[in-house]
Amino acid sequence: MLKLSTKRFGEMEIPEESVVSVLGGIIGFPDLIRYVLIQRPHDAPFYWLQCLDDPTLALVLVNPVLFKEDYSPTLPNGLREELGAEEGEITLFAIVTIPAGRPQDMTANLLGPLAMNPKTRKARQLVLDDRLYGHRHPIIPA
Repeated sequence: MLKLSTKRFGEMEIPEESVVSVLGGIIGFPDLIRYVLIQRPHDAPFYWLQCLDDPTLALVLVNPVLFKEDYSPTLPNGLREELGAEEGEITLFAIVTIPAGRPQDMTANLLGPLAMNPKTRKARQLVLDDRLYGHRHPIIPA
């Protein structure tokens, strides 16, 4: 077990097998590669991507299909091999931005999703070249 003291969740014990390796890091945090995915409550649509290398960093994630049903970007060649994934094993998450005091204005980055293989616990943030999606897509319709 890994022991961690986080800003948001306090003291935590993380099973080593639950560590997610984000290959290449997250944009803006290239050297931070070890994370854990937390869902609280366990049936909530949002997840926390808690960094193990910097316990002050935790990002909010959501499955983009929950608010954009037709979200189906073309994944880069070689991604499945890099993540050790079989067909259909890659899960996409969008990083959420929640403006202070205005949760109704939260947006999701559909251009930079996090692709993860839940079996191998390997992930990579993608940078899509797709004009169908934006980096500030509203989660709650106006």
